[in-house]
Amino acid sequence: MKNFLTVVLIVLCTGLYAQKDIDSLSYMLDKYKAADTIKVDLLNKLGYEYWVVDPSKSEVLGEQALELARELSYEQGKAFANRVIGVAHWTRGNYEEALEYLFEGLVIYKSINDPLGQANCLMNIGLVFSDQVNNEKALKYYFEAVDIFEELKKYDRIATTYNKIGTILLDEGKYDEAYNYLVKALNIHQNNGFKYGISEANNRLGLLFLRQKDYQRSLRHLLSSFNISKEINDRDGMARNLENLGYLYLGKNDYDSAIFYFEKGLDFAKEIKSKKWLKDIYQGMKLVYEQKGEFALALSYANKYNAMRDSLFNEEMATRIANMQTRIETVEKEKELELQGQQIALLEQEARFNNSLKWFLVIGLALILLIAYLVIKNQRTRIKKDRALYQSREELSKVELENARLRKEELELELNYKNKELTSYTMNFIQKNELIKELKEAIQKIIKGADAGMRKDLNKLIRLIDSTIGVDKDWENFKLFFEQVHQDFFDQLKAEFPELTGSDLKLCALVRLNLSMKETSALLGISAESVKTARYRLRKKLNLESGENLMDFLIGFNQPKSA
Repeated sequence: MKNFLTVVLIVLCTGLYAQKDIDSLSYMLDKYKAADTIKVDLLNKLGYEYWVVDPSKSEVLGEQALELARELSYEQGKAFANRVIGVAHWTRGNYEEALEYLFEGLVIYKSINDPLGQANCLMNIGLVFSDQVNNEKALKYYFEAVDIFEELKKYDRIATTYNKIGTILLDEGKYDEAYNYLVKALNIHQNNGFKYGISEANNRLGLLFLRQKDYQRSLRHLLSSFNISKEINDRDGMARNLENLGYLYLGKNDYDSAIFYFEKGLDFAKEIKSKKWLKDIYQGMKLVYEQKGEFALALSYANKYNAMRDSLFNEEMATRIANMQTRIETVEKEKELELQGQQIALLEQEARFNNSLKWFLVIGLALILLIAYLVIKNQRTRIKKDRALYQSREELSKVELENARLRKEELELELNYKNKELTSYTMNFIQKNELIKELKEAIQKIIKGADAGMRKDLNKLIRLIDSTIGVDKDWENFKLFFEQVHQDFFDQLKAEFPELTGSDLKLCALVRLNLSMKETSALLGISAESVKTARYRLRKKLNLESGENLMDFLIGFNQPKSA
């Protein structure tokens, strides 16, 4: 154990691992059993290595590191874990989540006075803004990062940031400035032997020459970048280079080659679930088939491009607008109920006044009888008319009270209907995932007896099936139905327990609905044992004692508003 610990410390201090060392890191992490800061560093290091191979795996490792680092109050580990998770989200085009984690990492790095960590976070934040075509903000963060890297004499990081700056200048059409930054980055990376940086610089130079229609020089740089990406198993880089090669051959009107490279790029983009490369490749395929005159296929890819573009830039905003509209409607209904309550109170007050007035008139009538019979005789007709008027008003008040009561019942029925909608949607959601799971298991049985070609096709089908389980759109629809019934449930939880993740909030909602382990497992796409583990971790985050019931706590935490 002592020798193993020494090796771990040497690895973490030297930082010499590349993609080929993922297996070694995985082996060491599997053998290392202690839950201490060294395990946090191993999780973070492995997550960092994974982000170009499998961003989803990178996020999972980062989340594990972050959870353990919080338990240990290990600030350095928390900062690095936030950066790992943020970069993983950026790679897949989840920009809002990426910025949330990267800014959190930046704050922690500043608090522990780690300038290198700050500069790395600043550079990563610049990447997110660059992908969102906010070049002004991206350059601001890039140059802030370069200033710190220069003070620390971190020339490899300077070169990496030069690549990013060159990319923005390239997008702005400032080719000469872009070329200077990219060549400087390439020279530094070649001197240091940093293959990922060499690949990135070659890719950007290839793209620059592609924009200038210098196809020969572009092809040389893009192929060099692709070969290095393949060597270091950088699947993100391979997808990007294949997309660029597709556009290169499109520019040369070599449509068959363009389609070949675009389709290969699609395979890698789908494998790493990269929305940004999928969007760009769909656009390229649309242009190819437009120029070939195959307009049906062009329209098909145009629809895919538009859908992916909307997913990247509009989906989150649309969800927010929908949630905001629901909240506005709810507030309006609450105000309507409040106004009706005030009207009922006024009508009741008026009824009491009428009763008092009636008694006053009776007393007055008695006094009038004592004063004079003639006066009473003259006033009798008027009194009868007044009495009829007051009775009519009283009846009107009762009718209005009954109308208000019926309106209140109508609103209560509407809330019950929304509750039924939530239950129905949840059951359909569960049945869909269970059906998909059964389908997947059936296919896996078929695979065992299938030949190699069929196994490949069936494995692709399984990956497609996996991508449909618990997709973001399903969860957003579920969230919309859920919050119509349990208003502000997620906002209140997040406000009181800010450490809860998106996965934690999903689990809270399912527990709140009193779903079984099997149903929760089907919805989340994980095993029942994983659900038990997730519930145990959730209890710890909610600071529940051993005797406290998780469902009772969540029900008491956010009671539905009465109509």
